[in-house]
Amino acid sequence: MSDVASLDVPQCATACSRCRLALCLAALALLPSLSGCIAAAVAIPVAAAAGIIGQSVQVRAATPVPRRQDAALASTGARSASGATLTTLTALPPPDWIGTSVDPWTPFVTYALRRAAEKERAQSALLAPGAAASLAELRLACPESEPAVIVDLDTGPTAFSPGGAGLPSPGLAEGLARLREAGIVVLWLSQADANQVREVADALLLSGLDPTGRDPLLLIRNAEDRKQTLRQEANLDVCVIAIAGDQRGDFDELFDYLRDPDSALGLEGMIGSGWFIAPVPLGPPPGS
Repeated sequence: MSDVASLDVPQCATACSRCRLALCLAALALLPSLSGCIAAAVAIPVAAAAGIIGQSVQVRAATPVPRRQDAALASTGARSASGATLTTLTALPPPDWIGTSVDPWTPFVTYALRRAAEKERAQSALLAPGAAASLAELRLACPESEPAVIVDLDTGPTAFSPGGAGLPSPGLAEGLARLREAGIVVLWLSQADANQVREVADALLLSGLDPTGRDPLLLIRNAEDRKQTLRQEANLDVCVIAIAGDQRGDFDELFDYLRDPDSALGLEGMIGSGWFIAPVPLGPPPGS
């Protein structure tokens, strides 16, 4: 036990084989305190960053999502950590846009499903080193073949605020359900502080965008973290085949530094082919 206690969470996940992962995490749960974003979690489920998604996928950059009690969700009038009121609903009512052809997420979902069906996924939706200098479409290779998508939660340069989250974007919940059924890992990215992991997870759960509360979250863990590094670290364990965001900076930080956006015309071929401009997943509350 003393040997385990001397390890932090990432070291523990590396030291333990898959068959011993559950034992390692259980030992960590007995520690009196944990540092960083982990301290905000009540319990660490199997879908944690330092653990395993399903049985095969590790996501190093993801933030552990705290386990939720089913009883709390079943309590009428109970409130989540984000301040949203919970109800006794067991399923979300159908959105009023169903039956129409308006679904801004169709290109993103269709592309991801097609890429996931390919036998080989040698390239990701991330730019490779040298692409920024040449402004050419050079894609980062995928060391792993498990397909994944990234959905950026932020509104432009503003970090996602769980307490200010509104209704989910029409079509997104249904599209993500199709991706998960096809074996595609859904990663949520934000420059929100990782200490808000519980609030962010609650917002996604209550909105129906992550109905099981198992999607990994990519949040800023320290002053050195950037969304760029979170995307790249995630691609070490999964193949990020598509990214959805409301601005080009959500695909690569290069766009945050360009004085002349037109100078990146060589990268425009990525739009619709790995990069997808999409609505904010959780918009502002009605009437705001």
